[in-house]
Amino acid sequence: MNRVKTRAAGLVAAATVLSLAAPATASTAVTPSVVPAHRGAASAAGAAVYLVFDKNPKHPTYSKLTAYKGTREIGHWRAGSGTDTRECHVGNNGKTGGWLPDGAYAIKGRTKSYNGQQIKGYAIRLADKRCDNGKGALRNELFIHSRMSVKGASLWRGDRDYRSVGCIKLRPDHIKALFAALDRNGEPTTLKVIP
Repeated sequence: MNRVKTRAAGLVAAATVLSLAAPATASTAVTPSVVPAHRGAASAAGAAVYLVFDKNPKHPTYSKLTAYKGTREIGHWRAGSGTDTRECHVGNNGKTGGWLPDGAYAIKGRTKSYNGQQIKGYAIRLADKRCDNGKGALRNELFIHSRMSVKGASLWRGDRDYRSVGCIKLRPDHIKALFAALDRNGEPTTLKVIP
């Protein structure tokens, strides 16, 4: 009986030694192939984060905002912009405006507690831009935002809230998802608006 216990203990000890030795051998064998992959991951980690607003001329409130890190998509969401597709339309009533002009925009920062007159809560500030290839009206006070309170509570009423004075609008849960993606991947530097 003691011999059986001793033999079993010896087999367990041998198996333990082999299992401990195996990873060391395996890791030594794969080290050369791990190094290039690690370098690739490091370069991906340093890739620029940017946003793309893809306009839908047939259904403007079904346009799309996509976030990228380098060439990798990190999220996309339905978005709207403006009350119509005339990018130079600026309403006098503060409630109407054409959608965002095409081109590249510098991103000037983001906050989860913006407290403007019309825009509150989660907001990404965009640089001003002239429409009509730089020859038309100056579009300013441009943001990516939603319809929410300054503390981020949803005030969304449905599809009509995809319309804006000219900013890009997302649903509250979608802008929060965008911010979460940016928190994980880095600050965006540019927004590209494409027709």
